[in-house]
Amino acid sequence: MVGLDSPDDGGVIDIGNGIRVVQTVDFFTPILDNPFDWGKVAAANALSDIYAMGGTPISSLQLVSWPREDLSFEILSEVLKGGLEIMQSAGCNIIGGHSIDDKEPKYGFAVTGIINDAIYKKRNLQVGDKLFLTKPLGSGIISSAIKKNIASEKAISEVTEVMTALNDKALEAAKELNANAITDVTGFGLLGHLIEMIGDSEVTVNIYLDNVPVIEHAKEYLNNGVYPSGSKRNFDSAKENIIYSDDQESFVKILSDAQTSGGLLISAPNDNSIDLDDISDRLGLNIWEIGDIVSRYKNKVNIINSK
Repeated sequence: MVGLDSPDDGGVIDIGNGIRVVQTVDFFTPILDNPFDWGKVAAANALSDIYAMGGTPISSLQLVSWPREDLSFEILSEVLKGGLEIMQSAGCNIIGGHSIDDKEPKYGFAVTGIINDAIYKKRNLQVGDKLFLTKPLGSGIISSAIKKNIASEKAISEVTEVMTALNDKALEAAKELNANAITDVTGFGLLGHLIEMIGDSEVTVNIYLDNVPVIEHAKEYLNNGVYPSGSKRNFDSAKENIIYSDDQESFVKILSDAQTSGGLLISAPNDNSIDLDDISDRLGLNIWEIGDIVSRYKNKVNIINSK
């Protein structure tokens, strides 16, 4: 149903009797210094693709690469405990896994889920839709500041809270918004994933900078020269698809920042009968309306200061 012929956040197969299985895999090197928190982020990040496709996670397999001669198994134990805590909170069973000896530590999961309702694909933007985001940006910049040992404890705490939060409630919000398209914001940054959503369609997306949430301190670190190499590649790659002015470049770099375990990016109909504040309050979830879908240009992202 969804595979390599139409790549998305996860693959979906129909195994009969109306049962649709969604699968995904993700693992990465340490994103935080605290091993327990790294494990939590790795689990939340791996689960995110399941939610982006409209699924409910049911089982997972751990993937571990570990330099046994350089890092103790006590540290690995903390990583595994963090991953287990998040998987349990998501109702997703860890049923096994695989480990190898490696020079650099890596951790993540292959996750399987079930889709009971609609399959949400990333490439179904509709003219007139509104664009919503469920987590603030800037985790890549702050993670880079952590590696440079210049991040404040407050910044570390805030980015950890953002990256360890599950996107399950964000999926519920997308359903209530009658979403047409969903993706999660991760390594390609918001702009990169948004350009993927546009694909070869005839639409343009307006992004209103005043409405885009950013984790506190991310702008400060960016202004001090902290910008990850992956985010720079995203920025350079996105340039030809975006319309912006020179004075907006700093914020455009934040829109290109490579995220880990970012929020859901949701395209949904402009329905005045839906109360966004009510959805947010009931679900205990922040939701920001950051843009809309128009037909003025083709295959472009138009950066605007305010609506």
